[in-house]
Amino acid sequence: MRLNNNNAVGPGDFSDEHLQPRVLVEEEDGAVRAAIVEMLEDAGFESVGCGGPDTQISGHCPLENHKECGTARHADVIFCSLRMSDPRNREILKSLKRLHRNTPIVVEVPKPQAASLHGSLIGTHVIYTPITRRSLTKAVLDAWKAEDPILATLR
Repeated sequence: MRLNNNNAVGPGDFSDEHLQPRVLVEEEDGAVRAAIVEMLEDAGFESVGCGGPDTQISGHCPLENHKECGTARHADVIFCSLRMSDPRNREILKSLKRLHRNTPIVVEVPKPQAASLHGSLIGTHVIYTPITRRSLTKAVLDAWKAEDPILATLR
């Protein structure tokens, strides 16, 4: 797991060579984030964790200011486990989708919240809580291999 001293990630945290997807894990709780990163690494993925805006050295995530996230730019898949009930996190997801539109995003949500978050979840791959090693691995691989939904409409 690659985290800096504040459990924050920065650009260039992924290696250049990879056969499996490089996954950015967005999760506020440090212990949960570490467990998810470990699950992904045990499955053969390269992964780094980010705790969201509150764990950044500056106290702000660049995505909050509609600026690109350097680590997301290098990820093949983004796993977003941030609480979507928080409007700040929905804005981060919105920025991820807008600024990193070629990177598939897997969003973890409780199934009862999915309907109320429908608008925020458009264009993402949804995985319902609770996640397991198998469901997480499958969701990341499915997102990584999925055809771009916009390109699919052009056929």
